[in-house]
Amino acid sequence: MFDSKKNKTKFAHVREVQVEDPLVKDQEDRRGNDDAFTVINDVSQLEWFFNPSDNGGAKNKKKKSHGLLKAMKQSVETKVETQTLYFSDYKSKRCGFVQLLYSSVLGGLYKGFQLNFKVFSCVDEEVKCDVWESFKLDEVSAFEPLKFVSKNVSFEFREIEFKDNIYDKFATLHIRADIPQQDNNVKDLKLEMDVSLLPGFMINPDGCNYYLDKAVALDKLYSEESNKMIRHVFIPKGVADGKITYKKLNSKSGKYDDFSILLTNSPIVYIDAVQGLQPNKAASRWNFLCFQSEHHSVLCMEFTTTSEHGNKTMTIWSTSEDGKLKTIGSSLDKHKVKFNKTHKDKENGWDYPTSIQFPADFHEDHLRLINRYDVLGELPGVVKSVAQNIAHIKPYIYQYCQESTYKNEKGVSIVESTFIS
Repeated sequence: MFDSKKNKTKFAHVREVQVEDPLVKDQEDRRGNDDAFTVINDVSQLEWFFNPSDNGGAKNKKKKSHGLLKAMKQSVETKVETQTLYFSDYKSKRCGFVQLLYSSVLGGLYKGFQLNFKVFSCVDEEVKCDVWESFKLDEVSAFEPLKFVSKNVSFEFREIEFKDNIYDKFATLHIRADIPQQDNNVKDLKLEMDVSLLPGFMINPDGCNYYLDKAVALDKLYSEESNKMIRHVFIPKGVADGKITYKKLNSKSGKYDDFSILLTNSPIVYIDAVQGLQPNKAASRWNFLCFQSEHHSVLCMEFTTTSEHGNKTMTIWSTSEDGKLKTIGSSLDKHKVKFNKTHKDKENGWDYPTSIQFPADFHEDHLRLINRYDVLGELPGVVKSVAQNIAHIKPYIYQYCQESTYKNEKGVSIVESTFIS
């Protein structure tokens, strides 16, 4: 992997995977740490990384598999873990995500949960269904490795016991939410989703990229210890059944904006993401793709570290065909996402994409911008100015949703480009 003892780095990235590497070497030895990636086909692999039974720390079993994990000390930095389900509904031309977010601050002194909900349309005619809501979750009654229950929301993974082969659906995710109208914030959300998950993957070691405080020689890299990391577990394919209903009082018209989505065997992508350091220290940029059609899916996650960690770009992607993983790839500073065309945002100076190209020969020449989000937008002007001028951050998220074509088959793509510093 490394060929020089003289070069040094502060970024211990996940392994690089060539797309021609076999996805499964054999049925009995498909999780070995000598492999560049691990197949996710057991429900235990979907447990919270910041395991609640371990007092907020990382899973004990992680510490055995890699030198970097020998001493996962509790960090004073914020730890954030998200469980995100992206869905697409071809019939209604609507897509979006449901996300459960867990944050732990000052080594677990302060903990909190939040539900993020986003729905948008991939066609211009549907405007009223473009929604982005966040709800703080209180009265938590269960926070277990595979289960979360609060007063209004529950996420629970369950094992599918009988499988004919390793390519079968191996787990289900059951999401329930009933968030009623609240005081002046007049909105109502109901979710009932039953999701079947097909095998996924994580890049070794354990899906984690580590950030070191001091530069070390490349041959010593994986004997170092760090509790600062970014980690991803990917389930590129699954199906969802259920119903989503939403309504909100329109302050201008005085009427309710409402919609209902019936999911029937609708394609999904599930991602567990962990960030063990502040967002502005973890990455300067992010790019993301989720494409779903009847027979194909393409997934890509890319981030670029800050200058402190070498401005390194880590790109991870996969393709699936008829529900089965077909290719997995990961690379450092190769196979980068490319902006074919851009438009300058006059307010912040960012050149955001209008045409984009991802690995696995996926490109979209007509990106449809559905949301431009100023992450610091709700902060007071003075605080925002300090963040931009002293911390040198201007975090903006550009979200796109459109009908796309891959392998001559039409589908729906969700694209995100995030600029931080």
